[in-house]
Amino acid sequence: MPVQPADVCQFLHRTGWSQARLAWELGINQPRISRFINGMKKPNPDLVRVLDAYFAAEAQARVAARTGGGHRHGPPRG
Repeated sequence: MPVQPADVCQFLHRTGWSQARLAWELGINQPRISRFINGMKKPNPDLVRVLDAYFAAEAQARVAARTGGGHRHGPPRG
């Protein structure tokens, strides 16, 4: 499912990042983030691709952090 404006708003709130910081991380300019969030302009395919890739990676990182990196080594031997 493509990233929605509400997803971006929740991310910004959760991380405390500004639109400018997110734009910098994505390699785009801040007005593109603002227009997307506010529904002023439909995102072009490049913006959709960048947002989807970034938010998919961010979600994977959160899951890995919650599960200890996703590695299971079994009980200690001894």
